[in-house]
Amino acid sequence: MIKYPACFLFVLTLWMPLHAQPLIESSDGLEIAITDASRIITLGGSVTETVFALGFGDQVIATDESSTYPPSVFSMPRLPYLRNMTSEGALSLGATLIISSSDANPASAIQQIRDAGTDLVLVREEESMEGVIHKLSTIGKILGAEEKASELIKENEHLYRIADSLRATLPTKPKILFVLSARGGSTFMVAGNNTGAQKIIELAGGQNAFDSFEGYKVASNEAILASNPDFILVMESRLEEVKEGIKNTSGINIISAAQKDQIIGMDGNLLLGFGPRFGSAILQLMELIHPETTINL
Repeated sequence: MIKYPACFLFVLTLWMPLHAQPLIESSDGLEIAITDASRIITLGGSVTETVFALGFGDQVIATDESSTYPPSVFSMPRLPYLRNMTSEGALSLGATLIISSSDANPASAIQQIRDAGTDLVLVREEESMEGVIHKLSTIGKILGAEEKASELIKENEHLYRIADSLRATLPTKPKILFVLSARGGSTFMVAGNNTGAQKIIELAGGQNAFDSFEGYKVASNEAILASNPDFILVMESRLEEVKEGIKNTSGINIISAAQKDQIIGMDGNLLLGFGPRFGSAILQLMELIHPETTINL
């Protein structure tokens, strides 16, 4: 048995805790010890936003096409949308760490990146307050920013409680049609059950216009006319496209939302990201669909 001098053991005892890396559980079950976060690639809009919100934007060297906030992401290299990621693009930039939404695909590209020696952590996506807490706390742990993550969690919980209290006082639940896209200007893909759009609409005190199907699907013009929504909600980047489509589509242009010009847009990552601005997103949407409501924070 090797014997070490007492002074060496003392120094070793001090050194180990300072350099021990916490194990991070990736959403695919792999445990990863993060050793270097100096050059980060983020994949997924809310993941990118969370890394910046935690104060690590200066260490981000690239994002993917789904990342649109903060605006500074557009001045850095952009990788393909995370559902169509490639290992070559990510590895060519010399990242030391990739933090990605669990929506990333294909699995073969994820494995190739890991096989090349680059740490890649998948963060579970869940469209709920619990999912927001998990995302913030996980990325906070990855970056050693647990204290800041805790602050953001408390802020979101506070705004969530305000929204919860306000919902109980609302006199009506307006019917909201969320349009994801307007294909060809007159074919509308809309939100059904178990979608992020449905969840945030309900949290903001509205009711989703379609509850007869799951996910996002193309709705017939007859079905949209029959639903007769009070508001049409879209991502801001597609607002003009959808407005034009509705205005120029016979039948659709006579629904209540079109006649009252109640077609509203919100930043896509804010509305559907379920990230660090989640609480603010609920209250902003609530103000849009309940203009009679005053929200004092």
